Amino acid sequence: MIDILAICAHPDDAELHCGGLLLCAREHGARIGVLDLTRGEAASRGTPEIREKESAAASKLLGLTLRDNLGLPDGQLSVDGQYIQMIVEKIRQYQPRMVVTSHWDDHHPDHQATSMLVRQACYLAGIGNFAAQGTPHRPEQVLFYLDRLPHPPQMVQDISAVIEQKLAAVNCYASQLYSKDDQQMATPLASNDFLEQWQSRHRHFGSLIGVKYGEAYVLRSPVALNNPMNLLWGRIGLV
Repeated sequence: MIDILAICAHPDDAELHCGGLLLCAREHGARIGVLDLTRGEAASRGTPEIREKESAAASKLLGLTLRDNLGLPDGQLSVDGQYIQMIVEKIRQYQPRMVVTSHWDDHHPDHQATSMLVRQACYLAGIGNFAAQGTPHRPEQVLFYLDRLPHPPQMVQDISAVIEQKLAAVNCYASQLYSKDDQQMATPLASNDFLEQWQSRHRHFGSLIGVKYGEAYVLRSPVALNNPMNLLWGRIGLV
């Protein structure tokens, strides 16, 4: 059993979008893991073998309890019953209390499909007679991280203390990032200002809660609040 499982379409998605939350959770003693749905074989840059090595290096930096890969077809993810069953079985195997995944309205079709697959799998995993291996289990909460499309966040995680660790994990994916001597196909991630823009988004989300860097999330179900003081994060002296 683990506490938080990020379920993402491609190797590097977790590092780019929810690595800060995972690092912060680990600092509080949580067991964290990542389930990649594909090996990224349809990418314009790198190879699945290279990305597997990059993923292993990034996993060490994040301090993951586990990392798994379903090997589904990159660039062809869809809301398919077989894929849902495979994800249900992983949820039942790892028993996460929280699942983190991509937003359903994202620029990448694989990210859109992943969101829908995970939403359905998280619910169906808790149904006793759903035809999949494992003991029924339903995560307590599902968070959806935001990327480049301008959705208003409902929750922002302060990642100021772990931004350098998150950046180091992202930099493990050298095959996907810019290099001045690079002869591979140009992509948005491989532009020379991608990481600057990426950090700027984190600065923007952080500014929404008065911190330096943040990660933004939305939820589809309410969060239980036992102590209203948990809504306060220590900002004082504001004018």
